[in-house]
Amino acid sequence: MKKRTFLLMAAMLVVGMLEGCAPDSKTTSSVAGNTSPQDDLKDKLAINITTISYEGGGWPDHHPMIDFLNKKFNIDLNIQWIPADSYSEKLNVLAASGEFPDAFLLQRPDFLKFRDKGVFLDVKPLLAKYPNLVKNLGGDKTLQYMNPNGKYFGLPYYGIETRDSLGIRKDWLDKLGLQMPTTTDDFLKVTTAFATQDPDGNGKNDTIGFSAALTPTKTDFQFIDQIKMAFGLVNGWGLKDGKLISWHTQNRELKDFATFMNKAYTSGALDKDFAVNKNKDPQDKYTSGKVGTDQIVPTQVYQNIVPPLLKVDPKAETVQLLPPKGPTGLQGTTTSSATQKVVINAKIDPKKQDRIMKLFDYFLSDEGNILTKNGIEGLDYKKDGNSYVKLPDFDKDRPYLISIWLLRRNDPNIQIRLWDDQTMVDNVNHWFKNNAPYKKPNEAAGLESATDTKLGPNIDVKFMGSMVKVIMGEQPIDSIDQAVEQWKKDGGDKITQEYNDAYQALQK
Repeated sequence: MKKRTFLLMAAMLVVGMLEGCAPDSKTTSSVAGNTSPQDDLKDKLAINITTISYEGGGWPDHHPMIDFLNKKFNIDLNIQWIPADSYSEKLNVLAASGEFPDAFLLQRPDFLKFRDKGVFLDVKPLLAKYPNLVKNLGGDKTLQYMNPNGKYFGLPYYGIETRDSLGIRKDWLDKLGLQMPTTTDDFLKVTTAFATQDPDGNGKNDTIGFSAALTPTKTDFQFIDQIKMAFGLVNGWGLKDGKLISWHTQNRELKDFATFMNKAYTSGALDKDFAVNKNKDPQDKYTSGKVGTDQIVPTQVYQNIVPPLLKVDPKAETVQLLPPKGPTGLQGTTTSSATQKVVINAKIDPKKQDRIMKLFDYFLSDEGNILTKNGIEGLDYKKDGNSYVKLPDFDKDRPYLISIWLLRRNDPNIQIRLWDDQTMVDNVNHWFKNNAPYKKPNEAAGLESATDTKLGPNIDVKFMGSMVKVIMGEQPIDSIDQAVEQWKKDGGDKITQEYNDAYQALQK
């Protein structure tokens, strides 16, 4: 009897402690029941959103789009734009301080790191109130991606599956009497010529064949997926004999790829600064007329690539370069999955959560879609009869940043404007169509590995350090075998097992 009484008292004490530690009802109603009250917009609310930024940075605090949204939704909107190279680090600082913003964009590693810590609002029970989110985010499969069954912790950021393509300076090819490269051998020959034969005709040895960079977290290469895949490397994770394999374990393919890259580095074809380049450096070098090939977003070719390049060289001509064939005929291109999420803070007031959902639903409505792609009528563009005309403020204010760096519809033409010439639109879609046959998805993109979330970035950085040294000639090719074994030993084998367990569970 004494023992039972003691256990009962202990249980009551634990319950009391948990109740005392629980957040107040204002912050838990949306978490436990997800029944946020209908917000009538009468109360002005401060909304803080954090998202990633790339070239040109984000908007200043006082901006026409912010003013428009503040008035329409009775909010005081503050958007913090964090550069891609420091985004993950900034999120870790916010997590340590316990001061996550009201809503924020997360890439896959950070989403999985924080997903089960009670930080994100489960939006699934709320979606019925927001028809534009339901209609324009790709359906249940896309919303469920990277989430536990029955939970939608966030809204997917849409990315075109085979969006990125290689572009090449056709005028440089013509000047040097070279043909369009179709194989990796051709690509090396052409890019070496670009670096050594003065294609810009300025009499200086100041051009580069192709550039690259490491990811901001230094865990992989950027802008050379077409080269990696030509040598048989999988896109992160691939399937072999029904099992998932990581590119970190493909010894032979890694050596073939590294051998090619070392030749390119030695010949001058590869940018000597590839290992220290920032995210945007390769594109900047291309648009400044110093690099002959670049990985390009087709929707930006005629907006952000060609115009600045033509200012440097009025005769410059950029054309699409299909993925070069590797020694065994393999081809592939950059292939993405919906691995970024826009999440809402589960700890904020339910009324604020509802206001944010209203704001996001508006972004994906017909009216909001026009706004976030084209800006404000009369300021960024105007209607002229049956057509539209871009106004100078569009380029100055860049009203489209919401649609490219925060949230947008599942639509390949997300960066096509009202005033764009139909021929240009057709050309962009032609680039997309040409890319489609070469997709190589990451077979583990929607799966989880607790060990990968915890250890993956660190062991990947160590692995990449070895790869970079091999490419730069500081270590022999065979040292890749040691790097592979070290990756496995440091946690890679466990990561592989966990991903395979998750994959097999889906096959049942």
